[in-house]
Amino acid sequence: MDAEQLKHKIKEILGEKIVFNKEFDRYAENVKNIEPNLVEWCLKLKNKEVTFEPAPNMRGCIVFIKRIGSSNRCIVIKIVNSEFKEFHLANHAYYDKLRKQLGLKQDNKYY
Repeated sequence: MDAEQLKHKIKEILGEKIVFNKEFDRYAENVKNIEPNLVEWCLKLKNKEVTFEPAPNMRGCIVFIKRIGSSNRCIVIKIVNSEFKEFHLANHAYYDKLRKQLGLKQDNKYY
């Protein structure tokens, strides 16, 4: 399955208003067996079977995080009004950067 087909499936599950980060296509096509793993997880999100974290730096924002493979991560951001807004798929460095922006990770002062 190519990235566009995967996006279409995700939109069918989480809603047409969801937007994807620019790296999504590249990572969606490079991760093996991503489609069944990611689609199943999206169904669990929709059915409220996945735990979430509130994002301290974004008022009213709920974040869902999924590890895919050894170094890739998926983050879905849901706003309180029950609509999924953003879908991020990228490497661990991007994941750490986004978590810092959301207030879910602090800089290591010893690094």
